[in-house]
Amino acid sequence: MDATVVCIDQTKKSVQVEPCAAWFPRGTRPSVELSGQRDWTCLLGAITVFGDRFFARFEEYVTAEHAKHIILELCKEFKGDLLIVLDGAPYFQASAVTDLVARDDLAFVTLPAYSPELNPVEECWRQHQAALSNRFFESLDDLTTAIDTALDQLSIPKVSNYF
Repeated sequence: MDATVVCIDQTKKSVQVEPCAAWFPRGTRPSVELSGQRDWTCLLGAITVFGDRFFARFEEYVTAEHAKHIILELCKEFKGDLLIVLDGAPYFQASAVTDLVARDDLAFVTLPAYSPELNPVEECWRQHQAALSNRFFESLDDLTTAIDTALDQLSIPKVSNYF
């Protein structure tokens, strides 16, 4: 099977501040602005061996139907065969997704449990987290604007370095 390799993963981002370590001048006492909001959004990301990237945002938890939808959209985008690399998340293992293996143009590879270092999309999420950490978002709209900006600035890792 001569196929396009596509890696898929998800992450969740919250309006709440996600602090990270930082240096401050001695004797200063920085404060972190907090919000009582608990709004959040989920992202499904896919990257290919060619450096293509696809991201979908959901205002609800990712489900098997979301995963199926993005996989079918990838099938439309790439007319040839696809080899989809997934982690063991329950929505990827649900029948809505696994039934797609019956298609002639689609094959799945499931990464071993607890091995995010094998999924190049995790590097996208690491960069994304770095761009969003230590920032205060007053609303979900502010967060989604920052998410979109951060996604546009990602340096997509080379998929072939992971396998």
